[in-house]
Amino acid sequence: MSEAEVADEAQALTVDELAVAAGVTVRTVRFYATKGLLPPPQLDGRTGRYDAGHLARLQLVRDLQAKGFTLQAIERFLERVPDDATPADVAVFGALLSPWVTDPPQVLTREELDELAGRRVDESALQDLAATGAVEILDEGRVRTRPADLELALELLDVAVPREMLEESHRMIEAATGQLAEDLAALLRRHLLRPYLQDEMSPEQSAALSDAIERLKPLTIQAVVNAMQRAVDRAVRERVDPT
Repeated sequence: MSEAEVADEAQALTVDELAVAAGVTVRTVRFYATKGLLPPPQLDGRTGRYDAGHLARLQLVRDLQAKGFTLQAIERFLERVPDDATPADVAVFGALLSPWVTDPPQVLTREELDELAGRRVDESALQDLAATGAVEILDEGRVRTRPADLELALELLDVAVPREMLEESHRMIEAATGQLAEDLAALLRRHLLRPYLQDEMSPEQSAALSDAIERLKPLTIQAVVNAMQRAVDRAVRERVDPT
């Protein structure tokens, strides 16, 4: 047996061992497999053997579920990940899909919204919050929001600006940031993903890519905030003193 075969054998896991390593039940592993979230195992006689790639996928599924992704969305995403993807490859794909926000949206009842807001949110205030884009009004008296968005929107409401201004500013910000996000995503694909997908990176560079993507997220957001502050300051100054 070659050294590579010995290494593969050492990494081979039964379904029970895979479940223990991932912190899930065997039933969950089999369920994910039926949904196509895990590629088939290698067969050793009648025993399925799973490797580090299977474990990485399983951990990715758990992470994405914890971040609010549905199984249907995860299934569509994993369809683009080759069955023979290495753990490093899976980490890259996971870094791309993981949210840029630290707190995922929550679906709340009106009572839970009041508790999170620390005040009673009446119907008028709810419509104002919806105008800012911080709260999405769902059916059956439920809403969807992120704590950070809600906190910021409540502070805006305390300034007591007209709802029309909230709606217009929300549309302007969404339009500008939406285009910026598309441009930044294209930049990411061109300079980081294309070399990776075309095998133009060394193994060391590929292994570091997922970490680079994760580190870029907060840096990019802060760069956008800083640029916005400078742009607003410049616009105000030009209108006060156009000379």
